[in-house]
Amino acid sequence: MGDDVLIVGASGILAPAAAELAARGHRVTGIAMRRDVPASVAALRVDVRDAHALGVALGSRRWGSAIVYEPATTSESRVLLEAAVDGNLVLVRTSAAADPANGEFRPPKGTLQLGWIAGPPPRWHDAEEVSSAALEVLADGRSRVLGVIRPWEERP
Repeated sequence: MGDDVLIVGASGILAPAAAELAARGHRVTGIAMRRDVPASVAALRVDVRDAHALGVALGSRRWGSAIVYEPATTSESRVLLEAAVDGNLVLVRTSAAADPANGEFRPPKGTLQLGWIAGPPPRWHDAEEVSSAALEVLADGRSRVLGVIRPWEERP
């Protein structure tokens, strides 16, 4: 993993990951539209869903790796993010990506697929749990499922 890390979701679900990477000495840039990123993280204020604005904000900057919260992006913006990263890019996907209605579940390389914690009662993972798992995927590039994604009917 490079010293420069880009994080989409650094003001929310991935804030603990951003803070942890900065504490380890990495130069972390967090993309945020409205909310603040952790104090140790450089903020890049842009709407990630606006591909043109994102392209302007990214410019020719490069990052060694990235963690990207997929729901905050569009397919166009993901192409721009991937092009700005030289190494591992971890895509954090919500449980909707594992919906059986989408066909057989096969997470792409470097994906953190979020599930839930089986109950009773079942619950979603918190920011600390998601961030910890995202850092594991960033470290080794291996896709993971956090929690369970089946049986689908038992999700929270």
